[in-house]
Amino acid sequence: MIDGKAVIQISVKGKIQLKDESEAKTLSHFAGDWSLGPSTSYMLLFERKQLGTPVETSEASFLGKVLFAGVIEEGSLLEFINFLGENNRSGVLVVVSDGVKKSVFFKEGQIRYATSTDPDDRLGNVLFRYGMVEKDKLTEALSDRSRRLGEKLVQMGVLGISDLYRAIKAQVEEIVYSCFLFTTGSFYFYELATTASLPSHLHLATRNVLMEGVRRMDEMSYFRKKLPGAEVVPEVLKDATIDNLTKQESGILALIDGRCNLEELSRKSHLGVFDTTRIVFHLMQGGIVRLKSTHSMANEASGGEDNIDKLLTAYNQVFHLISAKAEGFTPKLQRDLEMFLHKLDGELAVLFSGVVVKPDLTIDPAQILQNMTRLSDRSSVFSLVYKALDEIFYFLLFSAGISIDSAVETDLQNTIRQLTKQG
Repeated sequence: MIDGKAVIQISVKGKIQLKDESEAKTLSHFAGDWSLGPSTSYMLLFERKQLGTPVETSEASFLGKVLFAGVIEEGSLLEFINFLGENNRSGVLVVVSDGVKKSVFFKEGQIRYATSTDPDDRLGNVLFRYGMVEKDKLTEALSDRSRRLGEKLVQMGVLGISDLYRAIKAQVEEIVYSCFLFTTGSFYFYELATTASLPSHLHLATRNVLMEGVRRMDEMSYFRKKLPGAEVVPEVLKDATIDNLTKQESGILALIDGRCNLEELSRKSHLGVFDTTRIVFHLMQGGIVRLKSTHSMANEASGGEDNIDKLLTAYNQVFHLISAKAEGFTPKLQRDLEMFLHKLDGELAVLFSGVVVKPDLTIDPAQILQNMTRLSDRSSVFSLVYKALDEIFYFLLFSAGISIDSAVETDLQNTIRQLTKQG
């Protein structure tokens, strides 16, 4: 795929030539006969007349025919991604704006992976922003080109498999969220040209990503009225009344020293810039913090408490199925899941405290139901449990990806949809 650097010039006589002959090598990968497809005065579309064996990049090997193409306008990408999710489409959405190219991979309407040419979106930079890896360890891992960065960091003992899962998930989410901010450029949706495995075993529900993306856009524009950027520095007000803070608020408050800016606080807290901004905004609204520069607030979805036992039973059936399909990898998955649960924080840490992962990957419902009585706020406990179990489900698929083929993954997804509907 051409990344937009090569410029083709069409003369008034209809002759085509490269404006810069040094870009000829780029086009040589596409040698062959092409026919002009449906085009507009703004966009030309060419289709290969005969399939050849062009030199492909690893990403380009997934791209088939262009099914949709358009110009980016306000809200157009949100609407188009919603269309892909609602219609269970599979393919690759490529977004190009101001010299940056971002690709989002879909399978049956779910977001499975994303790539970007923006250096800020690289996994190493995401890990550093979230405070998961220090610069020296990152540099050491990057020096080894024989392995992928994530694999190398796990091998070095810097990250666990659950840390890598969270980092890749955050990377993909941030790439998608950033696409929503584009106001100019173009987008293309390609069919999947191969049935080979996608670059990642990640699963993100498109509807949830859209809702979170819209929320972030709305809230960040609100936060930015008081916190114009990640470089602003908060400080604690003298004689401020400090009570009824959440664990995350207390954690951020303890880090505020009048010197660290929002970006530095996000690294130290491992929360990322958006959530750090949200929390600092809340502390400002409570009269606890002021600027030198900052702002934040939170919004949790609520749900009922009924049918929680049935929900736990339903998910345990699927966890058992994953164990059966994973065969010899189950002991590793059990250890991975135990570490995943150990690293939960906030209300989720309370919910899963003392929960034992059995050899078949099921978890103890009685312990979770008992832990519910320890929650300070039980008004949204159903949605909290549902969110946690869904995250565990996708984490297990991610961790066991090498042993679960696409057909089994599809079967598991259909099973979980039916079970949650029954609950």
